[in-house]
Amino acid sequence: MLHRILKDQRATSAVEFALIAPFLLLLVGSILAYGSIFATSLSLQQIAAEAARATIGGLSDSERRTLAQNKLNAIADDYPMLDASKVTFDFDAGTSTQLSRVTLRYDMSNHPAYALDKLLPLPKSPLTYSLIVTDGNGVTS
Repeated sequence: MLHRILKDQRATSAVEFALIAPFLLLLVGSILAYGSIFATSLSLQQIAAEAARATIGGLSDSERRTLAQNKLNAIADDYPMLDASKVTFDFDAGTSTQLSRVTLRYDMSNHPAYALDKLLPLPKSPLTYSLIVTDGNGVTS
């Protein structure tokens, strides 16, 4: 009787799948989580580049700040992976240099991927991108 039960191969695939399925689900969830974080990061990087590029035409620090902020406001909603209300903007004109720094931060704390934060090592929130640009007055770096 025991020999017959041990030789029975029926349902072995179901048992093997039951053992492997949690790992496969975690793998698929990880791919989706990291993919969405990567897409969010690239979106923020592109917005930061466009905002920094917009500052080049400004003649004063306040005009450059306004140009960057206006560009950010104009394009932030065009990126589906970002919630525009979670993007914070900072403009640093520097003290005695001809360089300006545009910094964007994005709060990732409520990002869907962070539902897996207990299982996966995810990047810390907020994501930050900072770009330094010349002030557009003919000075090269």
